[in-house]
Amino acid sequence: MIYNEDLEKNLNICVASKNGRTDDLVKWYDAISKANLCEREEYQKKTELLLLNSLFAHYPDIEIENLTGESPDFIINYKGKQIGIEVSEVINHLELKKKESYINHIFRTVEKLLTEYKSLYGIYHLNIDYTQDDFYQQPEQLIKEISSAITNNKKTKLVKHIRRTPHQRGVLLFLEYRFSLFDELHSDKILEVIEKKNTKYPLYNSKAKECWLVLVSNMHNIASRYSYIHAKEELKKVKSPFTKILHLENLYSQMMVIK
Repeated sequence: MIYNEDLEKNLNICVASKNGRTDDLVKWYDAISKANLCEREEYQKKTELLLLNSLFAHYPDIEIENLTGESPDFIINYKGKQIGIEVSEVINHLELKKKESYINHIFRTVEKLLTEYKSLYGIYHLNIDYTQDDFYQQPEQLIKEISSAITNNKKTKLVKHIRRTPHQRGVLLFLEYRFSLFDELHSDKILEVIEKKNTKYPLYNSKAKECWLVLVSNMHNIASRYSYIHAKEELKKVKSPFTKILHLENLYSQMMVIK
C-alpha cells in the first residue's frame, strides 16, 4: 500500500535538517510530481531522491540531470562528468518492516487530527514500546493516547516520553531512536545488496560511463536503524564493477566509502 503522507513527512524532515541543498531538493521533488509518472513510479522516485539527501551534504556540487530514468536511478553531473547513481536502502530489521507500516499509518492519522492546531506544530520524537504484541491490537486506543500526550504534553501508559523540536509546517511524528549496544548492522547485509546490484551492472553502465552505488541506512525508519556495523573490515574486500560504493546514514549524515 502506498502512503504519500510518508513521503511528505520525509521531505519535511529533510528540509528541517538544513543540509544546504534544501531548495534543490524541493525543486527536484516537485519536478518528479510533474513528470506524469504512474502513482507507484512517482512514489519510488521520490523515495529514492529523499534517500540521497545525505549524499548532497558530502557532494554539494552534484546536479541531477535525469530524475525519472531507470537503471540507474539517476544521472548526475559532478565536476563536468556524467555519472549514473543507483540507490538502495539497507534493511537491517526485516521483521520490523511490516510493523513499521502500521506505526506510520497511526502517526499519519494523528498528524491529520492535530494539523489544525498551530500551537502544536513541531517535530515529535515519541518513546513508545512497539515491541509488545498488544501495541498492534488497539489502533484506536493508540491514536487517542498519542493525541492526548501531544496535546497535553504529558506521558501516557503507551507514550513514555516526548521530545519536541520546532517546525513551522505542521505536526510530524517519529519514534524516538534508542541506541542499543546490541543493535548491529552486519556487514553481510550490506554485501548482499552489493552482490545483487553487481549482477545488474551492465544495465546501469550502458547509460553512463561511470556509475556509483549509494547504499543508505534510513535512520528515520526502525527497519533500517543500527548502532554499529559488525565486521566492517569485510567490506574492504568487496569486488564490484561500480566505480564508487558509498554507505550513508541520514541521522548524522555519516558516510563510509566502501570502494
